[in-house]
Amino acid sequence: MSNGSERPPLVSVITPCYNAAAFVGETLASVAAQAGPALEHIVVDDGSTDGSWAVIAAAAAAPGARVRAVRLAANRGGAHARNAGAARARGAYLMFLDADDVLAPDALAALAGAAAGEPHAIAVCAWGRLARDGEHWVRIPTEVAFPPPADPLLGWLGGTYVPPCGVLWPRDVYERTGGWDEALTVNQDGDLMMRALARGVRLVVVPGGPLAWYRTHTDGSVSRPTYTRAWVESQLRVIDKIALALGPRATCDPYGARIALSYAHLGRLGMLHGHRALAGVCFRRSEQYQAGGATPKTWVGRLLHAALGLEGKERIAAMLARLGIGTALRREFLARHRAAERKA
Repeated sequence: MSNGSERPPLVSVITPCYNAAAFVGETLASVAAQAGPALEHIVVDDGSTDGSWAVIAAAAAAPGARVRAVRLAANRGGAHARNAGAARARGAYLMFLDADDVLAPDALAALAGAAAGEPHAIAVCAWGRLARDGEHWVRIPTEVAFPPPADPLLGWLGGTYVPPCGVLWPRDVYERTGGWDEALTVNQDGDLMMRALARGVRLVVVPGGPLAWYRTHTDGSVSRPTYTRAWVESQLRVIDKIALALGPRATCDPYGARIALSYAHLGRLGMLHGHRALAGVCFRRSEQYQAGGATPKTWVGRLLHAALGLEGKERIAAMLARLGIGTALRREFLARHRAAERKA
């Protein structure tokens, strides 16, 4: 029990920054405005070529600043910058706040308070999106359910998530994950969270409305998904790692079905964007983990699946889709995908 003289635990906010001069000042200000707890803000400039470093250095030099500025010699990606920041962090808790996201003034106090009551759980809070409307940023719906479901790993595998700006990690929980995977080009935060959840880590949810704000860019200032071969390979690596972390549970419901669907969905995206060999790998793994999880819903699909396997069936479905021929489910999949591309 605290005797009142103990220092509150330190929170380390780690911000990777690459060419975010237009946004990082607001991010720095939102951390500086936190009502509590004790914190340090480690901002890692990942070889920026715009004016980001000048903004960061000025913030670190301000009187009373809690900013530690780190400048890397060359750009090596967000995961490397986050690992570099975490290696320098002194806090009992870690938050990975991107250089264009912002926090409400009481965000860290609420998250740290929730985490203190559940010492081995990750604290998460509600979050919102910001999108540009002319000269202003306005709040828009997230279209992601919150709070996460009772089994958050199933939620993350199915598309439910909380971005890093709404997540506070106890240091020991974070360190047991092994840190950020620098081989990934996309879904780095999903990979980190799902590795923790697959090992039994729990979430504690902060009640109330959004405390963190995630910017949605449509002007090209931040990279958008391009569905390149590297994109598919990165997503495939994430699913493979989660299946491995789950061990025998990966082939049993409900995880087997969800993993199978994740592989099948990625295979369809790979096929849609011309990565046929990788798509084939995805379809074969989908059947390996649980064929039932990817069983087609229509009788034609089931017939093709039985005759040709999932990969063969999907090749034919993709060819027909390119000709404008497809089931309602296939049309719905294409519509959702195109909508996601526009909103990303």
